[in-house]
Amino acid sequence: MKYDEFLEDVQNGRFKPVYFFAGDETGFIDEGVELLFQKLVTPEIREFNLDIFYGSEAGADRVIDSATSFPMMAPYRVVLLREVQKLPAGDLEALAKYAGHPSRTTYLIISMRDKDSRKKGIEALRKAGAYVECKPLYENQIVPWIQKYVRRLGMSITGPAAQLLASEVGAATSMLRSEIEKIQVYIGANARKADARREITEDDVQAVAGFRKEYSIFSLQDAVGAKDMAAALRILEQLLPNTSAGAIISGLARYFGQLHLAHGLPARKDQALLAEKAGVHMFFAERLQRAAQNYLPAEVGNALEVLLQTDYLLKTQGVAEMLVMRLMLIAIVRCLAPAYLPQINQ
Repeated sequence: MKYDEFLEDVQNGRFKPVYFFAGDETGFIDEGVELLFQKLVTPEIREFNLDIFYGSEAGADRVIDSATSFPMMAPYRVVLLREVQKLPAGDLEALAKYAGHPSRTTYLIISMRDKDSRKKGIEALRKAGAYVECKPLYENQIVPWIQKYVRRLGMSITGPAAQLLASEVGAATSMLRSEIEKIQVYIGANARKADARREITEDDVQAVAGFRKEYSIFSLQDAVGAKDMAAALRILEQLLPNTSAGAIISGLARYFGQLHLAHGLPARKDQALLAEKAGVHMFFAERLQRAAQNYLPAEVGNALEVLLQTDYLLKTQGVAEMLVMRLMLIAIVRCLAPAYLPQINQ
């Protein structure tokens, strides 16, 4: 089925017992899995009836055994298998056989991010399961997709803003979703307040996803999360003249708060829950978990204390802003105590 047909089915509550997401547009693959999780993985399912497997780690026998198990205190089970192309051909054929006669009490979701896998058994799996074809957007489809996706978030976007976003980001839906989420945070539309602004304008797109997007608070978060000191300092040099120090500190504090949550939910199968608690999409949760591997829990706590001390110094002391912000990044990445930040009179 086409991806739009899959979306229509999900929106109308029509679900297949087996889904197989594959194609060149990995953004649709990630989104499709996420949408099914949002609809199917309720608290009682997550607790006892959710299993997540990776083709590089588990064979078809474990996946099928989970899929054929009866649900515990719930009407159904959910089983997710990622990286299916990493299974041997015999396992793929076994999965295809299961998909031809699936359990009535299990939703099996299979994904493949390999764009050119011709392994024997993949075609059989396509024919046996509900194959969702994830094709890239054509150029004339980008703006309508942006408008439709923004509406699904309960927001709107002006025509010029959608055109600008399409020209700046391109057709990759994962990147488009990423930039739309950043804009959503930027305008405060995810605050669930009655007076929150819900329309994305051209100015919003230019501020967040415009030609200087490589020097945004989000790119700074990524650099700090990767402990890339050189990149973080370079981004700060370009960002600070146009963004308040308070906004940068607030953005980094929110980011390290999310890393704190990631430490509490370290397993791959916890990504959906992390996304829910952190208020981000599931593909961002995976990035948060990767970044959390670079920071021990004590280092996350130290970073938050450094940010608090930096905010205090800038508000109460006569300090050189750029210097203190540089020292702040160095202290975070190298895990230096807040005392590393000196009180320097101008």
